Amino acid sequence: MRFRHAFAALLTFAAVFAVSSAATAQVHPHHAAQIRKAAKEVRPQSAPERARTVLIWNTPAHLMDKDPHKGYCIPYGEEALRAIGEESGAFKPVVSDDLAVFAPENLKRFDAIVLNNASGPWITPTDADLAKEPLRKLGADAEQVEMVLRQSFADFLENGGGIVCIHYAIAANRQWPEFKEIFGGTFTGHPWTEEVGVTVEEPGNPLVAAFGGKDFRIADEIYEYGPPYDRAKLRVLLSLDPARTNMGARWINRKDGDFALAWVKSYGKGRVFNTTFGHMSSIYSDPQMLQFYLDAIQFATGDLEAPIAPRADRPVRRNVPGSQPVAGMEPGFVSLFDGKTLDGWDGDRTIWAVEDGAITGRTVAGKLQENNFLIWKDQVENFELRLKFRLEGGNSGIYYHAQKRRPGQAGGDPLVGTQADFDASGRWTGVIMEYLLRDVLAERGQKVLIDDQGKRQVVGSVGDPAGLLGVVKPRQWNDYTVIVDRGRVKLSINGVTMCELEDRDPKRLVHGWLALQVHVGPAMCVQFKDISLRRL
Repeated sequence: MRFRHAFAALLTFAAVFAVSSAATAQVHPHHAAQIRKAAKEVRPQSAPERARTVLIWNTPAHLMDKDPHKGYCIPYGEEALRAIGEESGAFKPVVSDDLAVFAPENLKRFDAIVLNNASGPWITPTDADLAKEPLRKLGADAEQVEMVLRQSFADFLENGGGIVCIHYAIAANRQWPEFKEIFGGTFTGHPWTEEVGVTVEEPGNPLVAAFGGKDFRIADEIYEYGPPYDRAKLRVLLSLDPARTNMGARWINRKDGDFALAWVKSYGKGRVFNTTFGHMSSIYSDPQMLQFYLDAIQFATGDLEAPIAPRADRPVRRNVPGSQPVAGMEPGFVSLFDGKTLDGWDGDRTIWAVEDGAITGRTVAGKLQENNFLIWKDQVENFELRLKFRLEGGNSGIYYHAQKRRPGQAGGDPLVGTQADFDASGRWTGVIMEYLLRDVLAERGQKVLIDDQGKRQVVGSVGDPAGLLGVVKPRQWNDYTVIVDRGRVKLSINGVTMCELEDRDPKRLVHGWLALQVHVGPAMCVQFKDISLRRL
């Protein structure tokens, strides 16, 4: 679905600035058509909360004149960023290289900024800049004006704005120490201008959903980063895979093999996204990469929720739940529970604890005002989940592709989304439910098809519902398997298929949080153990 909004109120504002047209003119019509075609394939992951306006900031003309080579990819980036905004409807792109746009009263009009390979000391005003009214009134000379612009830029982020830094933009403004602190690293070279292997460090993270949760290869100019780069202060999404990359390239300076390719971090209340990708013109006509950029922009505007807390560990080496192979199981399965702690899980510790080697959720009758959840640290998309559960009273379930409700958003529970259900009465056991959204998707015993218009129909049977319920052992340990693979879902308990779903609805949830539930109502105790997952 595409989201289009009216932006009439912004037309006058956009006309104030000299919108860069020279850059677009440098893109050959054939390439422009390829970019536009690719942009038509991208879709917003989330509907914008309101009309969004995004500044696409190019290197100012006077710096381009000094070194046009460093900005050769800017026209392609501009064309692509315009196209994905216009085609997706997720944001209104405003392209500029006029420094006056960073004056405080002007910058506050934007929801996010994309630094489109903008390089050089662009925050420093020229005499021509100072002759313009928006900057002339900020200070008596260039030094004073620059200080105001620096503060305006920092305040924009501190107060909740977002920024996307593409490729060489991280090397700009070297005269401004705080600039590198904002982004969490500095450019120290590009050993590779060739195809490299890329590790998707968090396959379930929505910011890398464009890659389907799978490692990939890409040809581009690949950076290595230096101080203040520190994994303890940012969250790496993509990194170089040395095993699938030419490590004999010149100018490799890092000795630790840690070559981040994309990360996120916070700055005050703001959101920062940085990626090395964006040098080769071919990047900008690749639908997968344009989806990656759109997701980054939606993250920056606040419309796409994604984890941002620093994660100091490196997944290829870490020794925490979610990374360790499971003995005796097929390759690819990792354990999500160490049997001793709730490491990797987030929830109310007065409800959730570890008892007798199992994750345990306990409630008291009438105490809960809303359903409560223990949430796994990473989101999931296509996967196979295996676990054991035991239930005494009440209602529980395994949420997947769940979405977190924003504070103050209408509705009760902090999570909504799809769940593999089970309860003490048996009514909901083996049922696929999409709570507060599309309701029951498949009852126990059913094969269900939801077509591309969202129409639900029962197309077959996997067994008699009463007979299927008979394989479930009340108050004892049961095996639960949940398989979700690109719209196809199968639930099995104790090795017996409970229901199957083929979901072709374009509005379906395709990724989200994995969580365990306790339900409002009577007192209950639910336990989970042997929790293993592999991504498909």
